Amino acid sequence: MQNRKILSLVSILIVALMLLSSVSARDWYISINTGRGKKGTIEQPSKDIAFIINKLETGDRIFVAAGEYKGKDGTYDINLPVEIYCGWNDSFTRRDAWGEFKTIFTGEHNSANFATQYRIAIDASKAGTPLMEARGQETKHRVVVDGCIIDNGARNFYSPNSDAALLIRKGTASDTPSPESGGLLITTGITSEIIVNNVIVMNTAPTVGAFSLFPGRGAKVTVTNSAAINNTGVGFNLDTSFSADDPADYPSYTFSNNLSILNEKHDPFATYGGSSVMLRSGTNVEITGNIFAMNDYYGVDNARRAKDVIMTNNVFFANAFSDYLEFDTKIAFEDIEDWSDLIDDASDNIQEPLNFGISEQWAAMYMAREVIDRNAAEEDVQVVDSWANDVRSIFGLNQQGTSLSIDSAVWLPRMSLEDAMTVVGRYMDAYGPFYPAAEDVSP
Repeated sequence: MQNRKILSLVSILIVALMLLSSVSARDWYISINTGRGKKGTIEQPSKDIAFIINKLETGDRIFVAAGEYKGKDGTYDINLPVEIYCGWNDSFTRRDAWGEFKTIFTGEHNSANFATQYRIAIDASKAGTPLMEARGQETKHRVVVDGCIIDNGARNFYSPNSDAALLIRKGTASDTPSPESGGLLITTGITSEIIVNNVIVMNTAPTVGAFSLFPGRGAKVTVTNSAAINNTGVGFNLDTSFSADDPADYPSYTFSNNLSILNEKHDPFATYGGSSVMLRSGTNVEITGNIFAMNDYYGVDNARRAKDVIMTNNVFFANAFSDYLEFDTKIAFEDIEDWSDLIDDASDNIQEPLNFGISEQWAAMYMAREVIDRNAAEEDVQVVDSWANDVRSIFGLNQQGTSLSIDSAVWLPRMSLEDAMTVVGRYMDAYGPFYPAAEDVSP
């Protein structure tokens, strides 16, 4: 009986502490231009998220002013659910996330404390666990990332002996390696909500996702108006952190009005990566109003067989192997509605040539890549000529009629932020996604 009383008191104390934690959630203000110290108030902001990470509590909101943020080691590792809102002026009275007040999370290659993990990693899995649920404790939690730009260009290792921005993955005695990770990684526990809105990830070189999401049981995930541009791996990895048999327990994704282009294979001979979006079994996914274009492999990779997918009103163009992969079947755009067994609705998608307005210098470096079909290369070193010529025509480059050599001179050429903003400015208004407008509003 005494032990039961002790356990009961412990449970009450845990619930009380959780309630106190939720009540104590606060707002933090970050400005690289005016910040100093760890108060993080609107009157006395901190200089970087890295300097207040250890002070964060569940439910805290972080408002980040314009500027380039390098952190202590080029990463943010946050182990509880928070909300991050970027794109503010230094007085936090006006917001223009993709315009005047860009918040750019980057880093510094060869910095003293260089780390190669995801640029922003938020692990909220301990905020909602089955044990907490069994004890009757609150498991609902929410993660938001809104208006942020993640650019790994300054973190990567590029060839010092070439005018082209040749990405080098391995380090040397004097150079740290390029991070083999993406820009944004979010993991949650049960009964969570994830919101990713107006976020750009560029110049990252992961094996899997530039954006990687691992929601828990029953999660509601919304990814809107965001862009993955010039990354290896896949632009958006829509995954899950658990396995369940009951579809009612699956995380549900609303993936709408996003742009995922120029996703490259891991390296010239790789057989993985190079897709706009990757799906996972055990998730419910609705994909509407997106642009999936110019990928080394696929527009939508559903090799892991997510079922009952909704895929409507999307634009596909110049995906080298096929616009859709279902398990091991490559399905061309015109056959998706008929051939697919796992898509519930694939209506009103279109194929349309796109011209992204990227600079000639970057386009020339990109087309200097030699995208090798590894299976064909083992026989007679063939590239995907028809796709390469389609893409060359977009950039206004001459057509090629012969095979290329095996060695690639350039891989993941570094794209400027100006080029990336040109892309989103040109197409995110035209096809459904929108360029977020400036607004006069206090947090």
